[in-house]
Amino acid sequence: MSFTRIDHVTILAPDLDKARDIYCNGFGMSVDQSRTPISKTNPGSLPDVNSLLMPIAEMCVEFATPITQKGEAHEFIQEKSSGGIHHLCLNSDNLTEDIKHLESKGIKIRADQLEGWNGKTPVLLDPNTTFGLQLMVCSSEDYYPHPAYRGNGNFNGMAHIGIAARSYEEQKFLWEECFKLPQDYTRDRGGPREKNPDGTPRLGPDDPVYLKEFPIGSCVIEISIPADEDSGTAKFVAQRALQGAAFHHIGPWSPNVHKVIDQAKEYGIQQIGAVPEPGLDINYVAWFHPKTCIGTLVEVWNRAEPH
Repeated sequence: MSFTRIDHVTILAPDLDKARDIYCNGFGMSVDQSRTPISKTNPGSLPDVNSLLMPIAEMCVEFATPITQKGEAHEFIQEKSSGGIHHLCLNSDNLTEDIKHLESKGIKIRADQLEGWNGKTPVLLDPNTTFGLQLMVCSSEDYYPHPAYRGNGNFNGMAHIGIAARSYEEQKFLWEECFKLPQDYTRDRGGPREKNPDGTPRLGPDDPVYLKEFPIGSCVIEISIPADEDSGTAKFVAQRALQGAAFHHIGPWSPNVHKVIDQAKEYGIQQIGAVPEPGLDINYVAWFHPKTCIGTLVEVWNRAEPH
């Protein structure tokens, strides 16, 4: 019994054509038309949506837009007009037994999901029992997208899904004890930002946060815990993580971040934060503003693994 990999992350969008333009033309991804034909209305992981799946290695980013003026997806877009991450779905190699384990730890299936659930189909968990995170679980499947649907090579995989949280202890309980994802302690890093000799904060490209990682498949659940009360992440947690945690960003891995930057900026995607130095191949990232990425902060990643 285990959760083997991330199946998909769902980004709800007010305009599916715009989402496709930004992530395909701007970032170089591609729609898996064998599963979600562009010319058709495709049911998604939520009711009353039209969806498109864009593969990144072993997982997909699902973009979905409401097709009715009712239901959960419509309400989400009404609240967040630019869209954003709605839920994360994890693959299980034994869904029935893994659900039993989750329930033994106090995690429940959403009440509206119980009726008619057969123990095999994907199901959403109650965010009141997962520190506010919308999480879905589903049975594992062998999904390997055809090369035609892997885009132009800008993204080779999803390095991590970023979650901002108020408490390390809560997240360790959720991911390690409930979902059985052992923490990789070798990747612990971060902390308060150093100060100048005069006591003023030393400016730097990264928020002062503690970073904790819980690997799953070829991806990582990356937890950011604010190291002070004034950082952007601290303000995000105070505003968005009212029950303990909230989705913060996605982190696609790229072999050439400069190529991604050039293509993205050409399509009007706004880069923010520190700019990587030209010529570097490793150990840097590029951030893109959520307002130009369907309400989703994107961190394109190209940092070397530790030796």
